[in-house]
Amino acid sequence: MGDVEICGVRQTAFDLLQEALMSITTRALTAEDWETFRQIRLRALREHPDVYSGSYGEAAGRTERDWIEMLDGKGKRIFGLFDGDRMIGLAAVFTSRDDPDGQSGVLAMDYIDPLYRGRRLSRLLYQVRIDWAKQHLPFRRLVVSHREGNEPSRRANQCFDFKFVGKEETDWPDGTKAPDYVYVLDLAALRNS
Repeated sequence: MGDVEICGVRQTAFDLLQEALMSITTRALTAEDWETFRQIRLRALREHPDVYSGSYGEAAGRTERDWIEMLDGKGKRIFGLFDGDRMIGLAAVFTSRDDPDGQSGVLAMDYIDPLYRGRRLSRLLYQVRIDWAKQHLPFRRLVVSHREGNEPSRRANQCFDFKFVGKEETDWPDGTKAPDYVYVLDLAALRNS
């Protein structure tokens, strides 16, 4: 078996076998997961204050009820990435606050433990959210964005054919102002293909 190209990355048969043997899974988080979700989210915000739209201080001040409400599944879904029983990452899809008709979903919160990065695991988190959004019929499109210079985020969304639609100057929680590059995936067309 020769090399295979996946999302622009050449992989050997050995690489593919290694990935197949990993015990990495995804699943939707529930209210019972709130404490682990909180730990991972706060870790992400603490480690990377320059890439998220939320801040560590704001998130650390949330109550147990706030964290549980984030996992209620009403117009949103947060997924965990697991190695066995250990949560090693997370990602979310929310109804956009900028779309009064509720037809736009926003991909957010992407985080993978540094020990697991570089293994293309973000593909699992993208796929599970796209699959969920395709079933969430109010959504006609998914929107994802990244701060200027966040090349891993750009590469991940391009594996799923998100189209660049523009950039917006953004005030980030770390106190800087920088462009936020915005991409859209047409779910209506995806459902019909």
